[in-house]
Amino acid sequence: MRKTHDPQPELGEAGIESIELDLRSKNDIPALLIGLQHLYSDETS
Repeated sequence: MRKTHDPQPELGEAGIESIELDLRSKNDIPALLIGLQHLYSDETS
């Protein structure tokens, strides 16, 4: 069963925009995650 996203953060929960990613990695995943952080934290969408 699918769960809906609850926009109300719980106590002690970190926001996605505050997560630090390792930009020195040779992997493509950090670049993808940075893009997702931007899309998720963009208030105009």
